[in-house]
Amino acid sequence: MKNKNYDAIIIGGGISGILIALVLSKKNKKVIVIEKNNIIGGNCRTYEINGYCLDTGPHIITSLINGPLIELIKKYFTVIPRFSSINTYYVRDNEKLQEFPLTLLQLACFDILPKKERLIMSTAMIDAVANSSLNKNVLQKSVYNYMKKYNPSKKTLRLINAISYFLSGKSMKETPTWRLLGGSGYIDENNRNKKGHFKKFIKFAKHNYLSQGYPLGGIQSITDCAVNSIPKNNAIFKLNEKVIKLIAENNIIKGVQTDKNIYYSDFVIYSGFMKNLPDIIDNLDEKYKTELLKLKQAKSLTLWLGLKKKLPEVSYIGSEIYFDADVPFWAVPVSNFDPHLAPENKQLIGFTTIIKNDNTTETVNKLKDTIFTAMPSIKDYIEFEHTQITIPEKAAVTVGVEFPSPKSPIKNLYLVGTDTDMRSMGITRAAYSVAEALRFIKEDGFLDK
Repeated sequence: MKNKNYDAIIIGGGISGILIALVLSKKNKKVIVIEKNNIIGGNCRTYEINGYCLDTGPHIITSLINGPLIELIKKYFTVIPRFSSINTYYVRDNEKLQEFPLTLLQLACFDILPKKERLIMSTAMIDAVANSSLNKNVLQKSVYNYMKKYNPSKKTLRLINAISYFLSGKSMKETPTWRLLGGSGYIDENNRNKKGHFKKFIKFAKHNYLSQGYPLGGIQSITDCAVNSIPKNNAIFKLNEKVIKLIAENNIIKGVQTDKNIYYSDFVIYSGFMKNLPDIIDNLDEKYKTELLKLKQAKSLTLWLGLKKKLPEVSYIGSEIYFDADVPFWAVPVSNFDPHLAPENKQLIGFTTIIKNDNTTETVNKLKDTIFTAMPSIKDYIEFEHTQITIPEKAAVTVGVEFPSPKSPIKNLYLVGTDTDMRSMGITRAAYSVAEALRFIKEDGFLDK
């Protein structure tokens, strides 16, 4: 069965596909979004179980002052999401909860590590920021290869490893040093090799989280606001249709074939997994295919705990990591930001970690062991548990790997998603990918500049 032409076909109804659909539809383009699942939003969804509203993995939205998401919201959203500001990130050990040490003063007071280790960390941080301008090749090394010359202790390496996992999805042996610096805010990921030592070193004296927040109503609120901002006469969503082939002639895109229909358009945006692209289009350049197949992914496991009353140890507005364990966690008490996410006077906390093997049961049990070691009293509060397994980013930022450009080698086929842009994480990374794709689309004349 053949379908009529559209100005644009968008493959994938995750947040990247939804954002690009919003922009194009606001530019009066007729778009169709094809989603293989029976629901849109991807990892940008919230659902309710037993009165608790669970995000698809914990989320903190970064760059909310000058970043790509807030720019898209200002320009294209007619229904605006609201955010609760993040106060602070914390690190917990068995005795205390301390602010995450981003400045040199914070690091000097960070007695979770011994003085010698704090000095090692300070020296490594200063050297790395200096090298970001002087010797960019040094920052292409893995975090582990960069740090080992300082001879840090096992505990310090565990902290660095946990940070690497939560910033890139992979261990410090696969995470490039620049990613750790960029994710921590010491270098500008928009131009990570640019000069300007003074501005970079200011971050060692003053560092805050004013540009970070949590969306009220859960992460679904961003999806809902974007979808409700789309002009209904300009967009169609097709669910439960799997794309099986991209149709191209003479290296020019012509349409999309699904397991149910064929759709024709001279303009297609793909927001699926980039490493799967060679499976659905013929005659891709072999070198390009090889680079796509280098992309790595990580799986995360989130254990949501609903507590029958609020845990005093987790009363802050922020998040925390616990690193000194085989299975570390990043915890976000989402109901502290928005009490409506849990039943009245109760609390909802998401604990997430990276799955290093395919043994989910083992990972859940080890994660629980870590949680109960970090917060022994939490056992007496738990009334609800729910486990999620997700791929938090479509590709992990790893050593020696470059993500594909949003402009593919097939004419008028563009790419968006968290495996087409290395900046930031999650929804912010998705928004960066959309902004970058729009730049190419405008340069190619499909949209007015």
